[in-house]
Amino acid sequence: MYLLLIRIHFSKTEEWSLDPSACCGQAEMENKGRGDEKGSVFEIPTRKQQPTQDDSSATSLSGISQSNSNAPKRAPRKSKTDALAALQNHAQSSSLDNDESNSHEFDSEFSRNRTPIPVSPLLDLSSVKTSGPRDIPPHATPRPFGLEDCPVFYPTLDEFNDPMTYVRSISDSAKDYGICKIVPPNGWKMPFVTDTEAFRFKTRLQRLNSIEASSRAKINFLEQLYRFHKQQGNSRVSVPTINHKPLDLWLLRKEVHKLGGYDAVTKNKKWSDLGRLLGYGGIPGLSTQIKNSYTRVILPYEDFCERVRTSPTLSMSPTTTRDPQLKTHVNTQTVGSMRLGQSSARSASVDNQSPPSSPLTASSSPLSEPPDEGEFKDQPRGRSDSAKPRRSARMSSQEHSTPGPRRSEGNGLLPSPIIPSPIFHDQQRTTKPSSERPTQQSCEICQKKNRGEEMLLCDGCDCGFHMFCLDPPLATIPKGQWFCHTCLFGTGGDFGFDEGEEHSLSSFQARDAEFRRLWWSAHPPTSSEPLDPKDPVVNRVGGVLVSEYDVENEFWRLVQTPQETVEIEYGADVHSTTHGSAMPTMETHPLDPYAKDPWNLNNMPIVSDSLLRFIKSDISGMTVPWTYVGMVFSTFCWHNEDHYTYSINYMHWGETKTWYGIPGDDAEKFETAIKSEAPDLFEAQPDLLFQLVTLMNPKRLIDAGVRVHACNQRAGEFVITFPKAYHAGFNHGFNFNEAVNFALPDWLPYGRDCVQRYREHRKLPVFSHDELLITITQQSQSIKTALWLADSLKEMTEREIAAREKARSFGMTEVIDEVDHPEEQYQCIICKVFCYLSQVNCQCKTQVVCVEHADLLCDHSLNQLTLRLRFTDADLLDTQTKVVERAGIPSSWKGKLSKVLIDSARPQLRSLRALLAEGERVNYHLPELPALRKCVNRAGEWVDSANTFLIRKQSRKRSRRSRGRPPLNEAANTSFDDRDPGDRPDRGLEDLYSLLREVENLGFDTPEISVLQGLARQAEEIKLKALDLLDVSNAIPERDAYIGDCERLLLQGSSLNVHLEEIVEIEKIVMREHLLRELEEKLDDAAITLEDIRGLLTRARSCNLPQDNKYMKTLESRQRAGDNWEERARHVLEQPYKTIDELDDFFNMDSTIPIEVTVYDRLMSARNKAKDFEKQAKAWLSPDTQGPKPKVQEVMRFVARAEKDFSIPAIQDLKRTADIAFDLETRCEAVIKNRYQHRDEGDIFDMMRRWKTYTREHLPMFSLPIFEKLDVQLSQHQRWLEDLPWYCPQRNEPHGQAILDDVVESTRPEDDLPPSDEYFTCICTTPVRPPPPGVVSDAVQCDHCFARFHGVCAANGGSCPFCDHHHWNGAIHKERSWHFCFLPTILLSAPDITRNYSDAWKQLEIIVHRIDRLSSVIGHFLSYASQPSNRRAEYIPQVRHYMRKLYKIQFAVSPSREVSFGLDLAGLHRILAGQPAPVRIKKRRRPRFTFGQDIDKDWTDGTRCICRGRTPYLLNYPTAECDVCNKLYHAACVFFPLDTSPTNRFMCPLCCLRKNRSYPYSEVRVKHIDNQEMNTYVNTKEMLDTFSKDIIYVKMLPPYTQTLFVELTRFVPGQPDNSSPNGSTPRSTAGPSIPRPPTAPDTSHHHPMHLLHTPLPLPTPPPPVYEPVRTLPSSGHHVPPPPPWSNRWQNTTPLSLASAQRSHLSDSSHSTSPHSGKKRKFVDETPDDMAGSRSPKQRRMPQTPVPPSSTLSSRPLQQTLSPSLAMIVSPVDTEPSPRTTSSYFAGPSSSAGKLVNGDTPPVKTVKLVVSKNK
Repeated sequence: MYLLLIRIHFSKTEEWSLDPSACCGQAEMENKGRGDEKGSVFEIPTRKQQPTQDDSSATSLSGISQSNSNAPKRAPRKSKTDALAALQNHAQSSSLDNDESNSHEFDSEFSRNRTPIPVSPLLDLSSVKTSGPRDIPPHATPRPFGLEDCPVFYPTLDEFNDPMTYVRSISDSAKDYGICKIVPPNGWKMPFVTDTEAFRFKTRLQRLNSIEASSRAKINFLEQLYRFHKQQGNSRVSVPTINHKPLDLWLLRKEVHKLGGYDAVTKNKKWSDLGRLLGYGGIPGLSTQIKNSYTRVILPYEDFCERVRTSPTLSMSPTTTRDPQLKTHVNTQTVGSMRLGQSSARSASVDNQSPPSSPLTASSSPLSEPPDEGEFKDQPRGRSDSAKPRRSARMSSQEHSTPGPRRSEGNGLLPSPIIPSPIFHDQQRTTKPSSERPTQQSCEICQKKNRGEEMLLCDGCDCGFHMFCLDPPLATIPKGQWFCHTCLFGTGGDFGFDEGEEHSLSSFQARDAEFRRLWWSAHPPTSSEPLDPKDPVVNRVGGVLVSEYDVENEFWRLVQTPQETVEIEYGADVHSTTHGSAMPTMETHPLDPYAKDPWNLNNMPIVSDSLLRFIKSDISGMTVPWTYVGMVFSTFCWHNEDHYTYSINYMHWGETKTWYGIPGDDAEKFETAIKSEAPDLFEAQPDLLFQLVTLMNPKRLIDAGVRVHACNQRAGEFVITFPKAYHAGFNHGFNFNEAVNFALPDWLPYGRDCVQRYREHRKLPVFSHDELLITITQQSQSIKTALWLADSLKEMTEREIAAREKARSFGMTEVIDEVDHPEEQYQCIICKVFCYLSQVNCQCKTQVVCVEHADLLCDHSLNQLTLRLRFTDADLLDTQTKVVERAGIPSSWKGKLSKVLIDSARPQLRSLRALLAEGERVNYHLPELPALRKCVNRAGEWVDSANTFLIRKQSRKRSRRSRGRPPLNEAANTSFDDRDPGDRPDRGLEDLYSLLREVENLGFDTPEISVLQGLARQAEEIKLKALDLLDVSNAIPERDAYIGDCERLLLQGSSLNVHLEEIVEIEKIVMREHLLRELEEKLDDAAITLEDIRGLLTRARSCNLPQDNKYMKTLESRQRAGDNWEERARHVLEQPYKTIDELDDFFNMDSTIPIEVTVYDRLMSARNKAKDFEKQAKAWLSPDTQGPKPKVQEVMRFVARAEKDFSIPAIQDLKRTADIAFDLETRCEAVIKNRYQHRDEGDIFDMMRRWKTYTREHLPMFSLPIFEKLDVQLSQHQRWLEDLPWYCPQRNEPHGQAILDDVVESTRPEDDLPPSDEYFTCICTTPVRPPPPGVVSDAVQCDHCFARFHGVCAANGGSCPFCDHHHWNGAIHKERSWHFCFLPTILLSAPDITRNYSDAWKQLEIIVHRIDRLSSVIGHFLSYASQPSNRRAEYIPQVRHYMRKLYKIQFAVSPSREVSFGLDLAGLHRILAGQPAPVRIKKRRRPRFTFGQDIDKDWTDGTRCICRGRTPYLLNYPTAECDVCNKLYHAACVFFPLDTSPTNRFMCPLCCLRKNRSYPYSEVRVKHIDNQEMNTYVNTKEMLDTFSKDIIYVKMLPPYTQTLFVELTRFVPGQPDNSSPNGSTPRSTAGPSIPRPPTAPDTSHHHPMHLLHTPLPLPTPPPPVYEPVRTLPSSGHHVPPPPPWSNRWQNTTPLSLASAQRSHLSDSSHSTSPHSGKKRKFVDETPDDMAGSRSPKQRRMPQTPVPPSSTLSSRPLQQTLSPSLAMIVSPVDTEPSPRTTSSYFAGPSSSAGKLVNGDTPPVKTVKLVVSKNK
């Protein structure tokens, strides 16, 4: 964190001495030397995020005596340091002490300590102005200094598209102002893309009152005057005061010089006039006081200056031969004193062959604002690596060889040298580097090295002088510092801007904002009128309203006041190549449309019309934009652009920037005015205006006759400066601008003038003007380019040829070098001009010179030098000739046009056309071309009209004539001839004459005019002959001869191509005669067509045949008959459906009626087509059993084609039959693809059998491939049913429901453990309980295992089923005498239709998977219990439990036919039952819980629910009964779903807690009645698992899902060590662990295990709805009855086929079917119709699962089955179906009576003992 400072220096003095710090104020003194500061330092610290430099730059200045650590960043100029050091004593006089106290009092408000302002790393763009007001009302008050605003332009969007065109359009009116402002149209907003966090820039420090020319000249003069008097021993000379007012010595001297000098003023007695000019009046002795002051202070200095100028020693000519080791002022002053006071660096030399400062450097700016002079800080000489010249291409070759702008280390530019004399190169060659010079000093006057004890060294330049060589000579060594005359006169020539600090945008904004606030609060504007805060030109700064004019007035006040010095910072000339442009570019933002915008400053220099695009390299600041960051009062001084180019400046955002512009035409006036303002400055620095460090008040410029205009630029606006226009300005606050140069063709003369000016001042150009011209000729060959290039190219060629001729006169050798070299290799080392076309060089040097300075290159004679040419003379002249010729093309064409028009008043049309064609090939705008084009086009139109008479159109090919058409020679008139109307003339004689009259006024000549006149004469002759024939038409008896004359006249008239009414009448006469003859021949012909009748009738009417003529009447009668026939025929053809009967009527019509042949042909074609359709339909309806059968789709397409145009009964019957067949195929396809939805009552397979019967009887004519596939599957299904063990052949159906019920009852997963009731000993599932007292029990008891049986159960077999193996080996007959191992094979062999639709297959699937699971459980148990160590009596209840299940199932259950689990369990039971009674051991007792519901009474609806009867609205709500405790619960209270499968049994939450099971429908939490702690519950699971004696609590998070809360009211502790009674083992007893088969996670009764994944069925496409059709029993072909699967053909009524519309397939989304409900999620969910009836609300229809395809190999099937199923379906097992081996269990099993391990139990007789009731 470090501090950034703003320095503002204030000083006021009232008592004056000659000390410049006293005369001009301490601030000005600080500007001269920072050594004796009297003003305070105003610090505005801001906190910065990332410091980029040390804090030394932020320290305040307290005088020259400060330590180095506190020294300012800019060091004092060494040439002044020693001279000003002597001012210390006088500057600290009492008078200045008073002034200092006043100054401190004035600054008290600003000098107090302040907390640093926090600075954000990012600039908030919302805190700056991003757009300016578009419409600003005019100001009531005039602008300061009475300046006129420059023009402001508001282009439209169309005008804004092309910037160069728009600038060219406004140039004529705007260039007289020097500058103009352009406000973009609404909607155009250039984005600001600079990274405000990473952007860093260096600033320059500007002291406002040191920038003005007169102020700086005054300070320099006072300093020189002080130094002079100090060296003369009068160091305390003071400035005279007149009437207590200090005398302005500089102004006094200036006015004396204006009046002719001291002698002239004295002679003319003008001293009193000078008093009035200086502002004094009414003072006695004024002239004497002024004269005495001048004589005492100024005149001695002027005499000294004059003596130096006239002294033969001090003003030694440069041509004098000098010691090559002499340290001359030419050497020392051009480089200056570039050091911070180190004595070791006092003597520094420079290679004067190096060019002076370039406009690329900070000495001159190419843009509209001054350059960044801080780039060249701390450079003793030349360019360092840190310098950034504008043109990178030049940097590589010059940055080490060319010294940069001459600057001291801290104080900017050094004085520019006067233009060197022709002998300057001699001095350069004789000057050696300081390291090679001898240590002995030489006198600069006598050039001798003797008498060193009398040698004085100048404290400014280190040059030596003999005291006796000086004029006047010195007798003793002066005390203090001594300066030579050159250093004394050169004071102030090194003025420049210091380098400031590095900033980010946010830190610079904070500094500007705080400074503005403090400044305006201390200096509020004094406006005569109140300001409106809503005025767009008024800003509120702190609590002060400040207008733009207030800022402008304050700026110029600070510039001109000597009493207040304000130092501000300006971030100018920030290179976009380094920091990036603020506008998007194609490299940085390729997708931004503004990256391609022509007004983007990155694009403007290279747009099509800008000449800078021909420059071969990028020039930073000229073709690559520079950016500028301003703060309040920061300024850019008077300058014009490099090479006098245009410039454009865009403000991205921020406060206003005020511009001042001077037209290019007034540039010389401006230079004269500013030089007269401060002649001393320009005498010392002739190139001062190139340095951009000088301002001059616009008011004084206007007074000098210079036109000055101004404008205020705001955010989003452009400012353009025109060629050679001087401009300056300042900023009103924090803003961000970007600028670049461009050039239009009108710039070329200005550019050439600028090059000449640079040459005169020895200033380095930015680019080669001649190379630019040559590049343009190479890259642009357009006429437009040649026109504006010709003059400049001519001037360049003539100048170059003249220079070459001059060089040739010296006898130089010429060399052609056609390779382009870097610019520095053809730059003249004398005048710095680029010698692109020719250079003079020598073999002894690498440098070159121009021809003008060839004698300054080296010591060789001129004829030994070489003239190197880039192009030959012939090439240059040829290039110029081509350009001149190209430029002369437009004028050449204009000359040809003028010649043609002058030679003839009526020029030939072909000549005009040739000129037009030639002009259109000229790629340049010709003003005369549009008029010529209009004339030629009008002439062409006339010729086209004339050709309608002269050229007969080619007749198009005539159409073929039909019968009765008259011959060609009988049809000559359009009224009765059907030839193309274009073949006949349509323009008459009057049109011909009108065309001839029109051409008389058009003024051109063409051959068509005379031809047209001859045609008019011929037409008149034929017209007269026709009139003669018409006059005698009725009086000539020889009719044939008369007709012959008429025909000959018609033949003659047909060649004219002119329409004549008389000829038309002759044609009618001839046609009438021919028509009558033809009617006599053809009218009685019966074969005449309707078209012929109409043609004859038309001709008769056109010939004016009378209506009462017999032929006329006959024609009209026959036409009416034909029209009537045609109308009826067309009506039939237009009908959508045509019948055969209607078509037959036209076939048998009257032959005398004239017909239209095309209509008749269409009728007959339609009749034949209808007959063909009918024949094919009847053939298909009465099929040939031996022939091929059509497919239904083929028939449907045939019917569609027939019904498109015809209504045929046979087609309708065929359609009805095909629709039935198509519907059948659709249903069959839906069945095969498992998409069919069965809606009818009855079995689906019975329905499909009816389909089969119907198809064989009524649809044998079609090929039905899908139906045949279904038929095959139906046969397979029937064979599969017959393979089922429980299939009944008599009733032709399986009986598997009872078996399924027993299997489901015996295979429940939750029933795998034996019941805990000790009375469960019978083979059935009912406990054998003792009878009530007095009742005799029928129970019997086995004498071996002591199991008790019901009497009924014992009667079945007569022995103990647990001990007697005959119950298990087939010896005792059972109804279900088959083995389970065959059922999986049957299951997997079922066809697809069986799997999808058969209830028997669903039953078998559930049986197989449930039995398989039970088989796996029993198998794992037998495997465990067969070990001798595991044969314990406590397993007897488990064995009996499994045997009960197998006994109820009846059929054998085991993985294979060689094994019987019943026999194995019976053998194990005998072994366990025969063991001695076990020793009673301690048993454990689980804790018992009593919940709140256990002590509640039943509610009114019989429930004892979780709600405990506290919710009245649940009364009579649907309930669920617990299968364990048989208590009723509201289904909603326990979250039990009412729509679950009937096999899903319900166990209430309390029973689940007691049995240590999880409740499947919600979470259950137990709360102890004595512990009401929040989120603390009883852990019943852990208590049951550990047989806990204490209540175990657990902390739980708040519930996030369905949760039930139960209250624990009483707790009976568990007992881990209690004994268990003999006999059965309760489930909860902790005994030896019984192995269980590996199963999936417990799915309980609501999630039964499943084997196969069943995908959801696809929707079945709805069956089509057929349209009823009429039945035609007499048609002779078969029409099928309605199909059995639909009643849509029942009770149908005949409908007209023409109006019947085919109905669409009905939507099946609303229909239901036994197979359309929800799919069973698990394979063993029993369908509702198999598990007993349930309420309608809970019924759910079964869903058919889809098993794997039977075509799969056995291995993949085994991978999806359990181990036992895999063993069963193994391909090794080839046992036939159980139905073919009914005696399978007739013999004893191989495993009967044996255990798994092979042990044979002893055979004992088993008896049943009837127990007595005790």
